[in-house]
Amino acid sequence: MVRKLFLYVAALFLCTSLQAQEQFFSSIPGNTLKWAIYEGEKQTLFGYCEETLVSMNGDSQNAQVKYSYRFYDKKGKSVIGKDPFEFQVDIVDGKVTAHVSDMFKAIKSGDYMYVGDISTIPADIEVGTKLKDSEIKAKLLDIFDTKNEFKNRSVTDKCEIEVPAGKFDCYLIEDEEYFSGKGPFGVKTWVSRGVGIVRQEIRNKKGEITQIYVLESK
Repeated sequence: MVRKLFLYVAALFLCTSLQAQEQFFSSIPGNTLKWAIYEGEKQTLFGYCEETLVSMNGDSQNAQVKYSYRFYDKKGKSVIGKDPFEFQVDIVDGKVTAHVSDMFKAIKSGDYMYVGDISTIPADIEVGTKLKDSEIKAKLLDIFDTKNEFKNRSVTDKCEIEVPAGKFDCYLIEDEEYFSGKGPFGVKTWVSRGVGIVRQEIRNKKGEITQIYVLESK
């Protein structure tokens, strides 16, 4: 299992001044996405990740975004208690920092959070586009920092895929990711305009699938 502790990257979003072409994330406060999480090559159900965009203010270079998460095991039982896990993402001069204040929920939710940085995917991508390397810093209680890096990022396909939430026109983003210096892990992420992550596959150094995220509802 890939341990993604303190990687709270989701759609970091930026949107009082959207470009004319729709971005690859949900920008509607109150909107909730839910993914089913499968584990290993046999794709055994592991649990669920539910993300709600609470609020956003700013633009692509300077913004403040708030999220609320709930995580469930395969039986649908919350793994963080009755209250959601909330945190704030700050973008200052294009650099992203996630502020986490609840140590217990951060630890409990580590294996339920998807990975990657879709905030830096341009609106006008096409197959063959090379994306810039990026990084996300996570600050726990404003005293402990971790850094997650995303390298060798490229758009490798455009296709329609079907998941429980419906059919989506997607671009496939492939990259190498390093979590607090550990890696690289190979990641494939199918993203759709105005939605975000529709499907994601995470592989270890041996190329074996460790987790798969599939959009259940939106």
